Amino acid sequence: MKKFTVIVLMLVCLLCAGCGVKEKTLTPLEALPEDYSLEQAKADGCVVHEDGDVSAGQEAWEEFVSDAAAGKSAGVRLYDYYTLDPESCSPEYYEAEKDNYPHIFVRDLSFDGEKYSLRWLEDGREYVREYEYMLRYEDEAESETALYSSYVRYVLTHDETVTWEDIFRGMVSSQLGDWIDASTVYMDLIY
Repeated sequence: MKKFTVIVLMLVCLLCAGCGVKEKTLTPLEALPEDYSLEQAKADGCVVHEDGDVSAGQEAWEEFVSDAAAGKSAGVRLYDYYTLDPESCSPEYYEAEKDNYPHIFVRDLSFDGEKYSLRWLEDGREYVREYEYMLRYEDEAESETALYSSYVRYVLTHDETVTWEDIFRGMVSSQLGDWIDASTVYMDLIY
């Protein structure tokens, strides 16, 4: 009986290895420590954005995009880390807000073969947003004063025909009807 169990376990391991099953377990969002650091996120293989630009996890991102494009279930953790630069804001604002930084957002992005789900926790409450499409935008910087020359951006949306210009216009418009439900999940600024 013991020999049979060992053989069955070996066969299961071989089958899993042969079909590309990957063991990739992340700590559930609810179990992450409050002081989950930038360094730990990088070590865990998260897709890390520092002040809006990807700084780690590009391979994990490419694997996620590839699997989703092939219709396979996939998942990736996004770790967004924002600092407050005293050079880019007024001294009054910096003094008032400096203790609120760094600002950290941790989100799990998954694809189930049909739709994308973005899940995060905020103030002890769970949020989940679902989207039909993930669109890739690549273009030159939006203004001549931008510090980067071009970008690659992935955005979740419900409309596969929407342009980045449409989304951006909706974000800055004072007209409520102009807003488009979209969420940026990846940004690579090219300098």
